Amino acid sequence: MPPDPMRAAATVMGGRPAAAAAPDGPRVTVVIPARDAAGTLERALASVLAQDWRPLEVVVVDDASCDATAAIATRLAATAEDVAVRVVRLDPARGAAGARNAGIAAAEGEIIAFQDADDEWLPGKLTRQVARLRADPRILFVACGARLVAASGEDIGALYDGQTPPEGAMAWRALLARNTIATPSVIAWTRELRALGGFDTSLRIAEDQDMWIRLAMRGPLGYVDAPLVRVHVAADSLSSIGQRRGYQDQLRFTLPMVQRYVAMKRSELSAREVRRILGERWGRLGRAAYTYRVYGAGLGMVLHAMLLGYRPFENLLFLASAAPPMRWLKRRIGIERA
Repeated sequence: MPPDPMRAAATVMGGRPAAAAAPDGPRVTVVIPARDAAGTLERALASVLAQDWRPLEVVVVDDASCDATAAIATRLAATAEDVAVRVVRLDPARGAAGARNAGIAAAEGEIIAFQDADDEWLPGKLTRQVARLRADPRILFVACGARLVAASGEDIGALYDGQTPPEGAMAWRALLARNTIATPSVIAWTRELRALGGFDTSLRIAEDQDMWIRLAMRGPLGYVDAPLVRVHVAADSLSSIGQRRGYQDQLRFTLPMVQRYVAMKRSELSAREVRRILGERWGRLGRAAYTYRVYGAGLGMVLHAMLLGYRPFENLLFLASAAPPMRWLKRRIGIERA
């Protein structure tokens, strides 16, 4: 991680003095990184301002947008009635990690709640999560469930297939195997985020996974088992090009990050846990490769997961059903699309 990532300079473009804190509770700063988000920012911010637990402030970090993001954020800042909305302008762009770090650096609240510029919170999210965070002084951050929403507005199911992270001090073990925390679902103590130096700006992707793992290694995770976030899926993220790029980035950034933490915590992990963690990661990457029709690499990854002893029969069944001849047959009889 680059030195002092939280100290990078930024320009504050607008806003008003911070509003009063919520009665009898810690102050919450909402951080929203925004890059060319003119079409969705107002929806995201409206869901924040509709919360019954009133934030102290919202910090919109405009990451060198080329559209009207900054103008929309400034207009919303001028019209927000009882919550201060500040706009921090970055130039040049710093990416998701750098933008969130700028928001963390600017925050005045004791708690930071992360929101994305294209997603929504449901009513009651902050109230339930702040209550969970305050209920146990050992808890460092709290997540909640999320639902995926297609570009058409259709609810397409629970994020992460409905799997949830375990609460408590051992959550980092599960997060090494698979991320089950959506970024706009997280609230965390500001002091802990700053103590960790913010998000790792060297990661093109998975900077959020990296942060949740580091937080979970530092202290317990709390979880509100309710879908309080709507994650909107952009149409371009579902394209074959976008999916292939995401798969390649996982190989380049996510897997090495996980392997580094496994090596660092090797004395605390049993051999079986190591096999489970790496087997889960290799197996899921292999299945993703098959989805993108990179069959050779996918076969090697799934076989590697099997050699680690991770779900050998399930992976063998997958290989049999996903092999090109079987896929051709399923298309011929109409049970799979081309």
